[in-house]
Order: sequence, then C-alpha cells, then structure tokens
Amino acid sequence: MLTRRPFASALLLTAGFAVSACTAILVPDEGDDGVVRCNNTEDCPDIEDNRYRSQCVFGDGQDQDNSDKVCAADFEVIGCNPQNYDGDHPFVTLYEDAVDAKAAYVACTEENRGKRGCLNSGGSCEAGLELREDGVCDDPNDPLPAIYPPDVGGADIAGQDVMDQFCRSYFCDEEFVCDTSTSNWTCRRCSTSDPFAEGGCGLLYIQGARSSVYEDASLGNCDGTLETEEQVLGTAPEVI
Repeated sequence: MLTRRPFASALLLTAGFAVSACTAILVPDEGDDGVVRCNNTEDCPDIEDNRYRSQCVFGDGQDQDNSDKVCAADFEVIGCNPQNYDGDHPFVTLYEDAVDAKAAYVACTEENRGKRGCLNSGGSCEAGLELREDGVCDDPNDPLPAIYPPDVGGADIAGQDVMDQFCRSYFCDEEFVCDTSTSNWTCRRCSTSDPFAEGGCGLLYIQGARSSVYEDASLGNCDGTLETEEQVLGTAPEVI
C-alpha cells in the first residue's frame, strides 16, 4: 500500500506530545503512557522497516529539565547520488542511460504543444488541462506539477527523474525526491516552496508524457524490506 504519511504502518502516534520531524514510538505496557524512554539512541528498539531509524530525543514543548528523552522514529538517511553506488547497480545503470538520452529532455515539438507538461498551443491546452502562469499546460487536480525540462536546465536535468524515482520507490511515497541542494544528496519528502531538483515537487514530462523512468511508488519498498538495488525503476526516455 502506498505510504503518503510517515510511520503509518510501523508506528503509533502519541497523544502526549509531538516530536519535531518524527513520531514517538509506542510500546504496549511500557509504563502508563507506552512511551519508551531513553538516555541515548542505543536504548531504543530497532525498527524492522528500513525506511526509518530510531532516535533518542526530547519532544517539542517537553520540559527538558524534569523529564526523560523518548525514543522516536525519523526517516532513514538514504543517499541518492549515483556516484556513491557501484557501477553495476541498477540505479546507476538507469541514471547513465538517462544521461545518454539527454537529447530527449528538450522542448516539445510543435505537434505536442498543448499536452500536459508542454507549452500551450496558441494559448490553449488539451481538454482537462489548464494553462499555468509559466505557459505550461498541466492537470489542476494533480498535486505533483508537470515539469517542463527546458525550464529546469533542459538536457542538464537528464537523470533527475531517475534519482527521484529511486527515492519514491525506496520510501513507497510519490512525494519523495532526491534533494541535490547540498553536498550530500539525500532522499526527502518534497516541498512546494523549493525549486525542482533541490527538494521541490514535480515530475518531468517529455513530449507531453510523464518520463518513462517513473513507476508507481506503491510497487516499491512499501514493507520496508527491499534493498537499494531492488527498487522499482522504469526505463530511460527515448530520443525522438
């Protein structure tokens, strides 16, 4: 099942307090409130789901002078830089194929204008689509915007779809992307306020269709047992 909220299957929410960016781990019959208290992360139980990691933290608003830290879960830190994986890794292979096909990440042909992810055709878009302020046609009902390659670097953006799909599959969440804004490229949930490829939301569209790299995130690591080389990836775009 597709995960659209963190910890839905692995953890329970605590009503006592909220932990910043993470969720307290509850263990039945552990004291009155079921919260596991700790001095350091080693005191916390292991999480079998490889999408998450345990932390020993103070919760938001918690009295740090008169209370203990608690065990909480946060997303595991997963790198998405292809250079950090072996050359025969499926992720790396597809990334290299996409970069080799960089000529596909260009402007839509005249016949494809008006389709989703393309510039409009004479101010109009195909039925069901709306014209955005940037001149690109898009589906107003889809929370993930269509990204027009020339607006985000053209051929230089080739492979970003591969890195994003790797993250989408690993976390079984279509809103995960590869954030390349820092030296350590990592997977994280996208933000509408950040630029594409730097943590922003969106899917690359090529000639009016979603990049063939993308696969349904619900086919990925939804039970938290798949290794990085087992993630669900599509195929590199074809150059017209």
